[in-house]
Amino acid sequence: MRPKNDDRQMSGCFRGFKLRSFVSGKQKQRNENCSTLSASREEDEKVLAPSRDFDFGIPSEWGLSVDQSSFDSSLPPYMTLEDASKSSAAEQTISRVLNELESELHELSMKIHDHPEIAFQERYARDTLTAFMRRHKFHVTSGYLGLETAWRAEYSYGRGGKVIGINSEMDALKGIGHACGHNLIAASGCGIAVALKVALETHDIPGKIILLGTPAEEGGGGKIILLQRGGYDEMDFCLMSHPGPGPLNSFDIGSTTAVLTFEVEYLGKGAHAGAAPWEGINALDAAFLAYSSLSVLRQQMKPTHRSHGIVQGQDWISNVIPDNARLRWQVRAPTYDELVVLAERVRKCFEAAALATGCTVKIDQDSKPPYYDLKNNPILARIFSGIVRTQYGHSVRTNGSAASTDFGNVSYHLPSLHPLYSIPTETHGGNHTPAFTKASATKEAHAANMIATRGLAITGLRVIQDDELFREMKAASACSAL
Repeated sequence: MRPKNDDRQMSGCFRGFKLRSFVSGKQKQRNENCSTLSASREEDEKVLAPSRDFDFGIPSEWGLSVDQSSFDSSLPPYMTLEDASKSSAAEQTISRVLNELESELHELSMKIHDHPEIAFQERYARDTLTAFMRRHKFHVTSGYLGLETAWRAEYSYGRGGKVIGINSEMDALKGIGHACGHNLIAASGCGIAVALKVALETHDIPGKIILLGTPAEEGGGGKIILLQRGGYDEMDFCLMSHPGPGPLNSFDIGSTTAVLTFEVEYLGKGAHAGAAPWEGINALDAAFLAYSSLSVLRQQMKPTHRSHGIVQGQDWISNVIPDNARLRWQVRAPTYDELVVLAERVRKCFEAAALATGCTVKIDQDSKPPYYDLKNNPILARIFSGIVRTQYGHSVRTNGSAASTDFGNVSYHLPSLHPLYSIPTETHGGNHTPAFTKASATKEAHAANMIATRGLAITGLRVIQDDELFREMKAASACSAL
């Protein structure tokens, strides 16, 4: 369902969908297309693999079937007769190029990992990545669309053709470095772009590649800013991947949660805490009343919803009634529509605490744009799943993640794919932990990242080459916007 109640996003994130959804003539045609989409999917490639060894986890309506009779033990592992026949020369070029680039991409990832930079400060990463793309003959724009650390690398071959978008994230987390593996994402985006460039050139395939270096995924919404400023308008579809914990040799193509951030400030009146506390208005009391109310609210929240945050203050000392307190609070839900409802309940907790203590309160939920839930395009997901399952023996699940990403907003704007892949971690060493910082620098993490890179590059190539797949991809996104 298309998010409502967010007029700021309508001019950017939903401009295309808004126009398409309310033109009556187009509406009828889209409904007809949606009703026949499942049938047309059966005509597309079938994904063939030995089913008992893998947890496929793919909805049946996506058209993924298993045909054991097509499996031939004389072929490479996880390859089938149909699979081998469909391995085009262009796809082989992509595999060859990425094999040749593997050590260079590993070095690129490690450079970013060893120089962590927080949101909007990714200058070393920007300079390192753009230098790499210039060496590979891309046209590079730094400081893209007014964001100092954002950049765009593009390459066009021939006339016409489709436009593929790719993202490279760069930012780290304060105090713990690359605990979300953005060093891997940065290198992957570069690898996908360069491999596709060589394939287009070598096999005379018209098309355009746009790689965006996107800052500040960790709370700053860099992609949303670029989206609002038109950075994704030219793209026909967009791809990226993300590392995380989970079963090894697996991908997850489920959704992520929508998230909204509150910045709340309570203002009271200072007083001597021993001599005349009755003269004060305690802002810290307001913050903790709000905190307690939010903790109680959790009892009535759905298991899929989240509420979490921190309390901060300035110039607090124990013998002075605090005249200020702040909360930075986040709420999450599986969809944007559910998030809007939860956010209103949370807001009332903040307001009630101010009323109870006599403080004034400032509640800001607009300074940081909301992150929408992720809508992976089912056609892109189906193509990618077939590649990584049959060619690399990886399982594919649709569990999704309770984490959030600003790529969710991108996925509402155009056909997108954002698979999660698993890397080895210590026990309780998931994203945003020091253990994951360590894990994102391992050779095993790089190997998993390269499989994601190969899978996405080949997925992009197939959509660029195949007009029918391209139409199905577009139709699937149009259906999801209804």
